[in-house]
Amino acid sequence: MPNDALLNELERQEKYLAELPADFTYPLFNTKRALDSQRQNGYRNTAVAAREIVDNSFEAKATKVHVIFDTAVNTTRPIVSSVAFIDDGAGMLPLMARFALSWGGGTHFDDSSFIGKFGFGLPNASINQTRHVELYTRTKKGEQFTKAWLNLDDYKSFDHQTVPEPVKAELPDFVKKYLKKMGWAFDHGTVVVWRDPDQLTYKSPKVLEGHLLDDFGVTYQYLLDGRELVVNGTLVEPVDPLFLNTKGRLYVPESEGGAMDVLNGPMTIWGRYFVDENTGALRLEKVTDPATVNRNDPNFKALGAITLRVSRLPYGFAMGGRGKDVPDEARQRFEIRQSRRGMSFVRAGREIETLDAFPRSSRDKASGLGDWPLLQSYAYHWGIEVRFGPEFDDVFGITNDKQRVRPIDDFWRLLKDENIDALLARENAWQSKTRQEEQRKQATEKAKAADSPTPAEEAAATVPIITGKKITVPDRAKPAARKRAEELIKRRAEETKLPVEEIRKAREQEEERRRVKIDYFDDPHGPFMVPEWVGLQMVVKVNRQHPFYTVCYGELVNLVGGYKAKQGLDVLIIALGKAELDLTEELAIEQYRYMREQVWSQFLAVASQNLNAKTQPPDEHEEGSKDVAA
Repeated sequence: MPNDALLNELERQEKYLAELPADFTYPLFNTKRALDSQRQNGYRNTAVAAREIVDNSFEAKATKVHVIFDTAVNTTRPIVSSVAFIDDGAGMLPLMARFALSWGGGTHFDDSSFIGKFGFGLPNASINQTRHVELYTRTKKGEQFTKAWLNLDDYKSFDHQTVPEPVKAELPDFVKKYLKKMGWAFDHGTVVVWRDPDQLTYKSPKVLEGHLLDDFGVTYQYLLDGRELVVNGTLVEPVDPLFLNTKGRLYVPESEGGAMDVLNGPMTIWGRYFVDENTGALRLEKVTDPATVNRNDPNFKALGAITLRVSRLPYGFAMGGRGKDVPDEARQRFEIRQSRRGMSFVRAGREIETLDAFPRSSRDKASGLGDWPLLQSYAYHWGIEVRFGPEFDDVFGITNDKQRVRPIDDFWRLLKDENIDALLARENAWQSKTRQEEQRKQATEKAKAADSPTPAEEAAATVPIITGKKITVPDRAKPAARKRAEELIKRRAEETKLPVEEIRKAREQEEERRRVKIDYFDDPHGPFMVPEWVGLQMVVKVNRQHPFYTVCYGELVNLVGGYKAKQGLDVLIIALGKAELDLTEELAIEQYRYMREQVWSQFLAVASQNLNAKTQPPDEHEEGSKDVAA
């Protein structure tokens, strides 16, 4: 006998079956519920959905595609109330306009030369963003526009599932107004309108405009020659996320500090896609001479070219943050790289996806898929692009929404055989090494005594007030302290050309208000820090050439959010320095100095170097670890 859980499930089935009309014909697609479910079809954002409409325009031979917004006022701010895609393509026959709003209603399924072929783009992308899409089209001048539409609110749960019959209609007012403003006769073409879109990524017209401009610039960088793609009145410029395209926005020649073409030009690998007659598996193998491939072989599937580009971004070319030290163009490049860290796949000149994970498991390596680097922050600063044609859709697992790629294992083997995995590992290692060296260099340059007391110095100076133990120079140290102060006064007078007495007075005032001070010095063979009395001031000097500084202390100087940690470390260093300076017995002083110079500093040096090695990403290869094909 079925248990309660099974009975409940059967009762639920009976409930839904009871809702079906007597003449229900059990279609494959159950209208309202299926449409509502299909709305969540996986488009990452509005730009990705909008690409589908632009793709259709390009395939209709449009040379002009304009995306415009109608707006409404929500409280005090305008919001997008409609989005229209206008193209000057061939237009559609009335029945084709109706057919195009159905799933699978395309004309290119048997022709692999087009950007798309599945016939899902228009309805899929549209209902992802709105419940009501309209299509206006005509094929010649003087012809009245045909209007077809899909409004999800018109469908009941088990209604007959058809796209309404098209009607003759005028273009929406905001579209007509725009065409008149642009002087666009619009003799033929198509207008797709998303009415009252409820799932836009951004409602603000300006923000949505920027969102589309940025995405379209990268997605269509290879397809904009001879085409005019405009968003809300702004022309879309090509953007190369590798920054190697001389026509791309934000491009700079390598000779002027721009990206380096690691392969010295695109690398093309020809491949044959076929059925392995022994296993029945689909395979991809490299072809040295495409002319020798037997296309009549019953196991032959496709022949195509895979083209690779790899770029290296120099330090500072793309930078995050919004501080005054970050150039605006460097920030813009970093924003582009943030969403495209990894391997970019471009199909028929149109970007599909950037994969941010390579095959890296033990099984992947054992299967010959290569030894690929782990994509960490360094990967923002190098890039790889893979271009291929629609004939290799099955090789790359292209989905019907053209959002995802899932390459077969042989693709990774093919790249591994060309040593591309080793090349990218070298790039990752180069970026890691270069960025660490540059950051340490910057930290060294930035680390200097502050002009006014730091929080660490002030915190240390308040301890005597609480404990009742003043910071005083021991009698045995006073002569050396006075000598150091006089030498400092003389040096400053020479540097500033000011009278010695004026410098001495300023020095005395500083000693009074700043009893503790952190300063810096450079000595590659010196200890990690040196404490000393300068006049009445206790100065603890940190060695910027010691491994402790380059690995740890300097990182905090340069790290965003590391200020408080650095001040805490300063307090610790001041405490160590004060303990040494408070000593009065000569033997104890010598023992302490010996420990600091010969024991602690050497221990810190070795431990810091080991720490640096152990905290590197585990897959970072040393440069030159493998030979890489040029």
